[in-house]
Amino acid sequence: MQDNQGQNPLGATGTKLPNGVFPPMKGYTNKELATAACQSVDKLFKENDIDPTLARESLFDLFNYLTAAYQANDVDFQISTWYQKPYDNPADRAESVKAMAKEFNAVTIRAAGDALIKSPVGSMSRDFQRSFLKSAGMGVQELIETLNKSGE
Repeated sequence: MQDNQGQNPLGATGTKLPNGVFPPMKGYTNKELATAACQSVDKLFKENDIDPTLARESLFDLFNYLTAAYQANDVDFQISTWYQKPYDNPADRAESVKAMAKEFNAVTIRAAGDALIKSPVGSMSRDFQRSFLKSAGMGVQELIETLNKSGE
């Protein structure tokens, strides 16, 4: 389980969190999740020889769309809470991690789709667009799934 000692038990607004809600864990904040998605998409850009300036601009926009979507859904709080809540069976925690990884893959794909509509790379082929969305979603899903690899 993640060690959150020293973290502020208060929410972003400085208010005390409700009982059973945990503050975001290091490595799984909204910005860190968005970074994971952007790193995955950046690999796709490099594999497809996308102009570096265009890639940088697209990644900046993607990051902003993702962090806004994650903040609107309190994704970092949800991950922390789902992971740290007590489970009677350790296998239930692993299943919970898998489920939230898939759920937040979907949140990522929706937000990445919104970013893609406004992006110059949005005019590229449908195959590229699918790869863009899949890369973003899988970047986040794979990061969340690392919770099953860290000591339970």
